Amino acid sequence: MWNRKTFIASIILLILLVSPMTLVGAEAPLSVSPGEFTVRDAPPMGEPYTIPETIIVWNRDNIERVVYITSEIPPENSVTPGYEPIPNENWVTPFPSSILIQENSYAEIQLSFNIPRWENLTGRKWEVWIPVERQALPGELTWILDVKIKIETTKELPPVGKGINYLVILAAGLLIAMVVISVGIWYKMRPRRGRARVLV
Repeated sequence: MWNRKTFIASIILLILLVSPMTLVGAEAPLSVSPGEFTVRDAPPMGEPYTIPETIIVWNRDNIERVVYITSEIPPENSVTPGYEPIPNENWVTPFPSSILIQENSYAEIQLSFNIPRWENLTGRKWEVWIPVERQALPGELTWILDVKIKIETTKELPPVGKGINYLVILAAGLLIAMVVISVGIWYKMRPRRGRARVLV
């Protein structure tokens, strides 16, 4: 005959068994993509620059949600073999660091690197985690997903003043495209002057 402790233990065990099956069958309210990626040839420039990869954060709830994004040094025993925890989490800055995502929508998060220009930081392999946390409402569980980023620095220091800011390059490309499109529209829409022909 079961006593009270056995009954409670059985209920807890049943909940633990059913919960994973429920989560698999239902879509998670928060998801990120990609879950991990590698940044190769990251130059220790000593100045900020933006990498081209973006993190997509999905809010699959039917209400808007606030999401916080930070960077974190992973535990040494949890990193990918061949990599080390990044020495300083401030070398990788996600922006925005917090964002309101509308219901059933998504937001793009960019990453800014600022690795000091030190010779001993060349040829290194690090791993940094980007925790993505959904702000919990009263009575809710806190959802936190980690994006794992592997960073491989260049073999040598980049030339001084040769830093690459991908945002600047993107902005310049967009400006050139807008100018080309505007000139094309003006050329097609410009009034054409008629020519008078005189017969002799």
